[in-house]
Amino acid sequence: MNTDMLLKIVETQLQETQNMREKTPDFIRKVVHLYTLQLMKVGSIPMEFMEDVLTDIEAEAIEIYRKKTYGFLTLEEYRKHKFRQKDDN
Repeated sequence: MNTDMLLKIVETQLQETQNMREKTPDFIRKVVHLYTLQLMKVGSIPMEFMEDVLTDIEAEAIEIYRKKTYGFLTLEEYRKHKFRQKDDN
């Protein structure tokens, strides 16, 4: 698994402010979808392993998400804090 690409997708999506009220499960689902699409561009995932691959990607995405948003109760709170910080500078 190319964790660098997954990390980049998580970071990019965390900066997305179009849907500030996005819930964590929806965020993770979107990240897994985007990463899976990237994997499919590079190669194919056999259908018999697709569920296992998606489970692994989801677990990794959740771990990265938790590390990136540590100290914030919600995704919305994290985004508001980061967005406000950029405006203040």
